[in-house]
Amino acid sequence: MTVVISIITFLIISLLIMGLFFFSVSSVMERKYRAAAISGILVISVIALLMFLLWWNHPLKIVYMGVFSGFSILFFAVLIFPVPPSPLKVVSEQSKIDERDAIFHRFWRLEPGMWEFDQFYQDHPELEEIDENIRNLPGLGGKDAETYHPETTPFNAAIFDAKNKIFQDLDWKPEPLEGKKIDVSPEKASKRIKGFAQYLGADLVGITRLNQAYVYSHIGRSPGKWGSDIKLDHTYAVVFAVEMDHDMISNAPHHLVTTESATKYLMVSQIALVLARYIHMLGYEARAHVDSNYRVMCGPIAVEAGLGELGRLGLLITPEFGPRVRLAVVTTNIPLICDKKINFGVQDFCEVCKKCAVNCPSGAIEKEDKKVVKGVEKWQSSQEKCFRYWCRVGSDCSMCLKVCPYSHPHTFMHNIVRWFIKRNGVSHRLALWMDDLFYGRRPPRKYRLPEWHRG
Repeated sequence: MTVVISIITFLIISLLIMGLFFFSVSSVMERKYRAAAISGILVISVIALLMFLLWWNHPLKIVYMGVFSGFSILFFAVLIFPVPPSPLKVVSEQSKIDERDAIFHRFWRLEPGMWEFDQFYQDHPELEEIDENIRNLPGLGGKDAETYHPETTPFNAAIFDAKNKIFQDLDWKPEPLEGKKIDVSPEKASKRIKGFAQYLGADLVGITRLNQAYVYSHIGRSPGKWGSDIKLDHTYAVVFAVEMDHDMISNAPHHLVTTESATKYLMVSQIALVLARYIHMLGYEARAHVDSNYRVMCGPIAVEAGLGELGRLGLLITPEFGPRVRLAVVTTNIPLICDKKINFGVQDFCEVCKKCAVNCPSGAIEKEDKKVVKGVEKWQSSQEKCFRYWCRVGSDCSMCLKVCPYSHPHTFMHNIVRWFIKRNGVSHRLALWMDDLFYGRRPPRKYRLPEWHRG
């Protein structure tokens, strides 16, 4: 028994040393030097513990080792014990959202002197003073914004401007190559559409039935007659995501993150455009929904299609990349096979984490409990507070993306942690404690700008 206990104890300590060592090496490769230093110190400390046990001569040594081994095994068993995670709750009938109420509509399409401007604030007098104060700020990419640079801010402005010029007209009609609709099975159509989207650059792809609650009720920012009813009778929605570069997002809230955001919006828009055109050529209806030209809400559709869950920060959180993704949707009437929703513990983890809310410079992210919004029990952020900060700093901030524990790179070490996080409440709290220890509860704003962005 003494030999068995000794072997188990040394095996546990050796595994801990190996895990900490590889985590330290991984952190150096990610340029997360605080995490590398702390894990390195822990490696030395555990090695010292191992050496102490090897040379310690005490009559109760084997008892202490047995207690240590037993506690370690029990704690590991508790960590991996699966507890069904809480789902996002739809508690009543969901109602549509008017695109005119979205913050971007109010600042990209409405201008003083327009009749639409006067009509909107006549209907929403409570927003007039709030929006006027925001309009007095430098603006996203504005010359006097905190992170403005005359040579590098135009990077993101150029991408957005080119994208908006390209993706204005998306209401195309089917044009089958063979002159008639091709009869394709739902299984084969789903396989081809998903594969083609991934070939075009999508990192994640999912399919769901189009929930009409996620179709905007009226045209706001997107092209078309302002205030017109939106009718979209497509049956299915194909949603895809592209990963945003971790190193670029680590520069939040510098305007470099907006360059990354714009780049990935452009990429995912291209995928949507080509995919919709492909479906047209099979003889079916399809419409791409991309940044500045949406008829649907991408986030909730992505949740329905199994790409991830809605988090405290109000964005989709994926198992692979956390919230570091940009989305686009293609709605269509081609028969498809739907994917299942997933639940990997985001609701429970976000309940205890609150890291995005703590680090939000504008205080826009809810720190308290969920509220029922449009029939869904969720955390509701303030779009006005968020956008006000954007217009002050001159970027789309992305601090919430930067600090989210799910946002760490898609590597072996972080994927192990992701696996543990979804097990139960104990693993949630341990993962959060470790994240705060290695990366800080409030990570410092240190920019690691690429060479072409410096100076």
